[in-house]
Amino acid sequence: MFGYITPLKDELLIREYNTFKAYYCGLCSDMGKKSYPSKFALTYDLTFLAIVLSSLYNDVESVRKVFCPFKMKNVIRVNNNQFIDYAAEMNIFLFNRKLYDNYIDDKNFISLFLSKLTGLKSKSDIVIDKISCIDYSLKELNKLEKKYCDNLDEVSHIFAEITSDIFSIYEDRNSKLLRHFGYHIGKWIYVLDAYDDLTNDINKSNYNPCIYSFHYNGEEPDKFKEKIRDNIEFVLFRCLTEVANALNLLEFKKNKGIIENIVYLGMKDKTFKVLEGRNDNEKSLRNIRCKTECIPRGNKASL
Repeated sequence: MFGYITPLKDELLIREYNTFKAYYCGLCSDMGKKSYPSKFALTYDLTFLAIVLSSLYNDVESVRKVFCPFKMKNVIRVNNNQFIDYAAEMNIFLFNRKLYDNYIDDKNFISLFLSKLTGLKSKSDIVIDKISCIDYSLKELNKLEKKYCDNLDEVSHIFAEITSDIFSIYEDRNSKLLRHFGYHIGKWIYVLDAYDDLTNDINKSNYNPCIYSFHYNGEEPDKFKEKIRDNIEFVLFRCLTEVANALNLLEFKKNKGIIENIVYLGMKDKTFKVLEGRNDNEKSLRNIRCKTECIPRGNKASL
């Protein structure tokens, strides 16, 4: 989820942009309290999660003006919000798993050290349950990657199940729609990230489902990306259509303009940027893995 879900800022109203920043600042503050080093890994993606859940379940927000030592000025932030707490814990957990993944991939001991610093010291009951489910799914995903799975739909399905579970925190009338919403966001993230990483993964002989799903045979990476672009574009926009369908059925109490901006404009804009090779964002969470699973990522096939 890191780096792909962003608003299209130029199309936000000023009040919407200020509201988005207030959630972002609230999440930053909450992460700092739970695991200070992790606050530097805060992204818009988990801010989006907090906004979606809060906008479904909360009528009004508690906001206050505070001094930010990083910006050296007063800022408005949302506080006393259980969904910001939840998003903060999920951000810390997922970032921790990604650091561990970096250590496994590159034997980067700095990442291993940071993973020890960024764990959650305490967890809410709902996050404890989520962590258990997510780690199980990561193990299943890692098994497929270890076997060099050549079915893009199969591997992206497991990652989509993870994001589906993250978005649905209650068993209520919104649960089914939120799962559908989160599922297709996750599939979009996984496929988009795989395509975004494709040239780098070919050059480094890393596993990438696109290599095996579309039968890479050693041609120039850019030519291969161009060859499979139409297929990838079809999958990505099918996911965005399903996300939009779920969004239209969810009854938000507030902030619908912000959420629609992100889904209809921000995610679409990011899709085109990646397809056209213009993306420069930070990396996503496609490559996170459970700590109990250590998988060599080398591409053993002849390229």
